[in-house]
Amino acid sequence: MRVAGWLLAPLVAVALLAACSGPGQSAPPTTLGPSDVRVANFSFTPATLTVKVGTTVTWHFDQPSAPHDVVSLSTPPLFDSGTPRGTGTYSFTFTSPGTYPYVCTVHPYMRGTVVVTP
Repeated sequence: MRVAGWLLAPLVAVALLAACSGPGQSAPPTTLGPSDVRVANFSFTPATLTVKVGTTVTWHFDQPSAPHDVVSLSTPPLFDSGTPRGTGTYSFTFTSPGTYPYVCTVHPYMRGTVVVTP
């Protein structure tokens, strides 16, 4: 059976796109929820997030070409996402009101803040 070139091109494109997303990788959310932060383009979006006590904040790593992490600037760190990554998520639940600045230790100019209100 012979397949016309115009029919084969879309099938090849779909196969290539499927191959680019490895197992365990999920597409980033198209919109951020009220307690989500996107880590991409060498920045945190939003840079400042305000949430209530008891909220779990989730950072969505969306820059496969560059590893990032999330580490609070307190001593010792209140939260630390661990090994830098290009994709995936990290979550932390804030249990006390306050202002919590954080940084990407790989790119120290990347800074963000979580403000926790009662």
